[in-house]
Amino acid sequence: MTNKQLIGSGLALLLAACISGNALAGAATDKVRASGQLKLGYLANAKPFTSAGANGAAEGYGAALCEKVAAQLKSDLALPELAVTWVAVAPENAFTSVSSGDVDVLCTPTSATLERRKSVAFSIPTFAGGVRAVVRADAPANLRNVLEATPAQKNVWRGSPALTLLEKTRFATVEGTVSKDVLASKVAALKLNTATVSVPDYASGIKFLLERKIDVFLAERDVVLANLDAASKDKVVVLNRQLTHQPLSLALPRGDDDFRLSVDKALTGALSAPDFAALYAKSFGALDDGARTFFSWATPQ
Repeated sequence: MTNKQLIGSGLALLLAACISGNALAGAATDKVRASGQLKLGYLANAKPFTSAGANGAAEGYGAALCEKVAAQLKSDLALPELAVTWVAVAPENAFTSVSSGDVDVLCTPTSATLERRKSVAFSIPTFAGGVRAVVRADAPANLRNVLEATPAQKNVWRGSPALTLLEKTRFATVEGTVSKDVLASKVAALKLNTATVSVPDYASGIKFLLERKIDVFLAERDVVLANLDAASKDKVVVLNRQLTHQPLSLALPRGDDDFRLSVDKALTGALSAPDFAALYAKSFGALDDGARTFFSWATPQ
């Protein structure tokens, strides 16, 4: 092969690589543009983040944010008639639905763990997540002391009386959430022989707690409070100790920076808008100073 042929072959390969790279980089954007459809995935039993609403749409905090995302994409892609379809997904296949292209955005905010980042990308943070222990109002003082942020004595997590107490304590977490991993790591680290169960949603965890089927429910504080009705709010206590600090984000397809930029632009606008406090309060109650600080740090300028 002559030098001229070698140069031509090299340019052809370089061009092919560039075309391939551009196709990968814009795969989600191109898919939405070509189909004229935006598929928004959500978990139907993740109230108040997302739940099944009327006419096939989703409701809740995450759904409201995804409506902002849809509006942003209509503008960025110059597709005012872009069709928006809500797709209910199961917890066990929520992330594969994104990575396979069955949905374009997972609108139920979730933890952006390193393991999950192997298959999906994530937006900027949309919620200040953190697992806490939830107990009945009549829970024994010694159990609260073990679980609380400022124990009365030494670090009772490792004291043998505390271990004995914890082994008699029945725990529950919501399937598919980080709280399940937190509980598993604690049980493994302390070599506990305790009863642990998974429930399908937050409402079920509260129900199990009130029915005395479990003693401790590990879950997101704000989500628990949002799921309490007038009859149960005085019967449940969320303890102060925050076991984890994990921001929750929307899952997106990997490999498309333009698509993620559009999503982040929409979220930044929503989280910094004057009416965001009202949007947040609709699902979680008043936006306190801690949450305001979190969102001011989470949104890029």
